[in-house]
Amino acid sequence: MTKSTTQVIILAAGKSSRFNTGKSKLLEKICGQEMVIYLTKLLTDMHIPITAVVGFQQELIKDVINRNHPHAVTFVEQHEQLGTGHALLCSKSTWDADNILVINGDMPLITQDTINALIQQHHQKDAVVSFVIAHQTDPSVGAYGRLINNNGVVEIVEARDFTGDPQEHCYINAGIYLIKKTYLKHAITALKQNTNSREFYITDLIKQASLDQLPVETVLVSFDCVRGINTIEELWAAEQIKKSDLIRHWMDNGVRFYAAHNLHIEADVHIGAGTVIGCGVHLLRGTKIGKHCKINEMVSIYSSVIGDEVTVQPYTLITDTVIGDRVTVGPFAHIHHQTIVAHDATIGNFVEVKNSSIGAHAKAKHLSYLGDATLGNNVNIGAGTITCNYDGEQKHQTTIQDSAFIGSNNTLVAPITIGENAYTAAGSTITENVPNHTLAFGRARQVNKEHYTRTSCPPTKTSCMKTDYENNEQV
Repeated sequence: MTKSTTQVIILAAGKSSRFNTGKSKLLEKICGQEMVIYLTKLLTDMHIPITAVVGFQQELIKDVINRNHPHAVTFVEQHEQLGTGHALLCSKSTWDADNILVINGDMPLITQDTINALIQQHHQKDAVVSFVIAHQTDPSVGAYGRLINNNGVVEIVEARDFTGDPQEHCYINAGIYLIKKTYLKHAITALKQNTNSREFYITDLIKQASLDQLPVETVLVSFDCVRGINTIEELWAAEQIKKSDLIRHWMDNGVRFYAAHNLHIEADVHIGAGTVIGCGVHLLRGTKIGKHCKINEMVSIYSSVIGDEVTVQPYTLITDTVIGDRVTVGPFAHIHHQTIVAHDATIGNFVEVKNSSIGAHAKAKHLSYLGDATLGNNVNIGAGTITCNYDGEQKHQTTIQDSAFIGSNNTLVAPITIGENAYTAAGSTITENVPNHTLAFGRARQVNKEHYTRTSCPPTKTSCMKTDYENNEQV
C-alpha cells in the first residue's frame, strides 16, 4: 500500500464548546498559523487527497483552508453533530481510495513520520483497522479514550466512560485511524448510539473488528506528537511545544536567543546565522532577518525584511518594511507602511517613518516624523523635524535629495522638494521648494524687547508687564 491508495477524512465539524470563545478552535492560531492548517499543509505535502467534514462555522473554516490550499480540499457537511462516527459516515460518498485515514482536525503537532509509520504498519500487517496510541499515565489528562485489552478483545473506552486506573491502562487513543474501505463501508452503518452521549463513535469500529477477530494494529508514538486541543490551556501547551521546536531549529542554524522562553516567534519567520535575539522580542507574519543582526529587547517586527548586520535597539516597532544592511534603528522608533530604508542609514530614538524611502547613509537620529517622504543618500534630518504630509483631504509627498541638510525643529509642508546639498535653517517652516546648493530660512525675525520685566517683580511672578511709555503701548 502506498499513499496513493489512501485518502484522508479530517473531522472539523465540532462546536469547540470547551473553549468558551464562541468560535471554532480550528481557527485559533498557533505560532501565527490556524490550527487546522498545520494538518492540511502536512497532508498536502504528502500528496494525500483530503476531505474535510465541516459543520460549526463551516464557512469560516472553508475560507481559511481554501486561502491556504485553493481547490485542494473537498468539503462535506455534518448538519447535526452526532459524534465522530456520524461525521465519518457523512463523508461516505467521497471514499475513493482503498484505505481511509481519519484524523481529528485539532492535531497541529502531528508529523509525517507518524502518518508514514501508521501506513507502513497497516500495510505490513494487512490490518483492517490501525490506529495511533501514546503512553500517558497522568490522570489529569482526561480528554482521551483509553486502550483496553480485555481477554484479547481490543477496545477504546471514551474518557467520559473510563473509570479504571491510568497507570494500568496507560495508552491513550490519539484519534488517528487507518481503515480498509471494504470493512468500513458496511461497519460504519452498523454503529449504535452511545447510551449516555447519544453519539456515534469511530472507536466502536475497533472493538467490533476485534470481536470479529479481524487484524487490528496500533502504532505507538510520543504523546507530544498527537496532543489534541480541547481547551485554551491545551492550546497554550501546544503552542509552547511548537515554539520550542522553532527555536531549536534556529539555534541549530546559528541563532542566539538571550531569553528564548520570552520570545514570540511565528512559523513562517526566517532568521540568519549569527543573529542575536533579545528578551521579549516578537517576530511575526513572515518576517525575514538577515545574518549577524542584533535585535534587542522588546522589539516587535511584523511582515518585514531585515538585512545583514542590522541593529534594532529596544522598544522599536517595525511593520511592512524593508531594511538594508548595516542599518541602525531605535530605540523607541516606529517604521511602518511600506517603508524602505537603504543600507548604512540610521533611524534614531523616537523617530517615526511611514510610507517613505530612506537613502543610503541617511540619518534621522532624534524625535522626528517622516511620512510620505523620499530621502536621498547622505541626507541629515535634524531633531524635531516633521513632514506635514496631510492637508485634511489628501496625502502629499516630500522629496529631500542627496546630501541635503535639514536643520533641527523644521516643519516641511508638503508637497515640497529640497534640492541636493541644500540646507534649511533650524526652526524653519519650509513651504516652498529649495533649489540645489541653497540655504533656506523659514522663520520670523527675532525681536528683543528690552526692559520687559520690572526689577521689583516678586520672585514668584513670571508675567509682570511693563508699559513702554515712549511708544505708548503695552508689551
